[in-house]
Amino acid sequence: MDLPDDAVAVDVVLFRAAQDGRAIPIGGAEPVDLTAPDPPDHEMLTVLLDASVRLVASADLPADVVRAVASVSVPPRFQHSPWLYEHRALLFAEGECTLGGHVLRYHDQLGIHVEELALQPQEGGRTSFDLLTQPWIPVVRLDGEARVMGLKDVILDAHNIRRVAAEAPTMTASLHRLLLAVFHRAYGPPSEAAWGQLWAAERFPADPLRSYLDPHRHRFDLFHPRLPFMQCAELASLSRATAAKLVPYRAVGNNVTLFDHTTSADRVVLSPEEAARWLVTLHAFDPGGMKTPYEKDKSSERAPCNWFGVVLVEGRSLKESLLLNAPVYRPDYEKPAMTTPEDRPVWEEREGPSPRPDKRTARGWTDLLTWPSRRVLLSANGSGGSTMVDGVVITPGTRLDARLPDEEMMAAFRRPRDAKGRFKRDAPMLPVQLHPLRGIWRHSVELLLTDVWEEGRNRQRPTTLDQIAELAERRYIPSDAVYSLRVFGQRLDSKATVVETWLEEEVPAPVPLLRARDESLGALIGCAITLADEAGSALRALQSGYHREFRDVPVSDIDSGYWPRLSRPFGTFLVDLGNARMAGRSEAPATRSWGRQVTELATSAADRWVAGSPAEGRAMAALGKCYGLFQTRLRTAESRFQAQTNIYSAGTEDADA
Repeated sequence: MDLPDDAVAVDVVLFRAAQDGRAIPIGGAEPVDLTAPDPPDHEMLTVLLDASVRLVASADLPADVVRAVASVSVPPRFQHSPWLYEHRALLFAEGECTLGGHVLRYHDQLGIHVEELALQPQEGGRTSFDLLTQPWIPVVRLDGEARVMGLKDVILDAHNIRRVAAEAPTMTASLHRLLLAVFHRAYGPPSEAAWGQLWAAERFPADPLRSYLDPHRHRFDLFHPRLPFMQCAELASLSRATAAKLVPYRAVGNNVTLFDHTTSADRVVLSPEEAARWLVTLHAFDPGGMKTPYEKDKSSERAPCNWFGVVLVEGRSLKESLLLNAPVYRPDYEKPAMTTPEDRPVWEEREGPSPRPDKRTARGWTDLLTWPSRRVLLSANGSGGSTMVDGVVITPGTRLDARLPDEEMMAAFRRPRDAKGRFKRDAPMLPVQLHPLRGIWRHSVELLLTDVWEEGRNRQRPTTLDQIAELAERRYIPSDAVYSLRVFGQRLDSKATVVETWLEEEVPAPVPLLRARDESLGALIGCAITLADEAGSALRALQSGYHREFRDVPVSDIDSGYWPRLSRPFGTFLVDLGNARMAGRSEAPATRSWGRQVTELATSAADRWVAGSPAEGRAMAALGKCYGLFQTRLRTAESRFQAQTNIYSAGTEDADA
């Protein structure tokens, strides 16, 4: 068809989205990898040309829609084809594709028709807030600059970003889980080879992300009138509460906190970006308790991430971190193991969630990463740049029916032991959680190591670490790399209804330790942790013995100056073990160094505590007696540690060790 020079037209190939997100040409049966660099063969070309149409601006097809289609990048698969080098790709998910402020709908008989996307202001002056492009995710770049970015830019610029750094550890963990869900749906990766290609690339390719996000763009509008992001529009009939309900440290109603002095009369407002961050965090970490009922049910379980310490493997950049936490993802092959072909995140649901609470199993990994544990609706006032969230409705959502060790991949689990140190065979495996005083490093065996005898039976490390070990074996990643495990969590009160504290810790993750399959490393690390425990017990015995002898109340807990100071030297101990294993050297120097540091830190804590206790008369005699017993217990523990570790140390000890 000949067109006048000023006509607006573009050639496109129409695709439908399979359940796993892959693109299948309209009228075809097999998916096409649009990111492949080689042009289509003759058979594929025939199918693609049959699915192509020319869009021409007309009364039925607005020119801005055609221009928006023309602005989309030509897929790599088309760029080297003489027949398709000017064609764009349109991907229709369940018959819809959102582009240029319009919804394009495809029908087999009627073809393409266009509807304007309903994003007009509503009551209270609501406007749209596009989470894909508007800045709302706080990051730290490799050069140290702090910046707030839109979701799409965070992923495409991940190679220049050091980490996501939000105002609370729980928020940082929640945003990472959200980014992982988007990453999986856009990139997979469907195989180890595909994972390796993404790892070797300088940056994530833009086309797969755009192809995935364009059909779902309207689902990332925080204030969409019908399908607001991670919300339920049907809650509009309920009375709204203050926006402070979104923020755990705000004192609202019965949720009294120590440092906040908000009252019910205070008007709390949040910017759209603040509200979006707390909304994502709410679904992952909201405490349990009574919520506003939609009908009758007002009881809610704590959100899933409250049950465990969320473990994130961190690399040198956010690009590396996303890949290190991304298992091979191919739902049609049920990869990862808990994923079904029906897996999808919440924004891929055709309709918004029912306002009524329910209970179900997870369909797969991205479903779990974006679990809708609450029904929420934000209320906003103002328009444009002055829009502020001033209210919220929160009701019970979807309860998770799952056995966590079978489902959750960003957590470690272990079976409890009895008084004799044996596993309780009839007890379930429990998730590793953070403790306000004793560091997460005390669970390094469960976090880092695998055990051919116990793994999956009595303990289970985060399953992403198994893939990292395998990728190192196949030389996709350096075999001597040292990554970090960042562990996030929060502590709730005894009723699991109030947040008492947020927690975040870090443990080195040397790849040689992740790859180790022998029992000696686990024994060495276990002995190191036992030494720390025995030194801590000796400190406690010093305090309790003095209390029994003199019947006086100690000035402070004796181990508050001990446990927090062990984290850094233990990290050094782990790195030294990994280096020794890589070089074939003995681990004895590392264990001796650890033993000295534990003894010194325990002695220092004891000395400070003694200095702060009454020191005259009978008190002096009681202190002297208890301190002598402490020193004896400490020396005995260190001697036993050195004797045990000498048995498990391997390799050849260097002359300078």
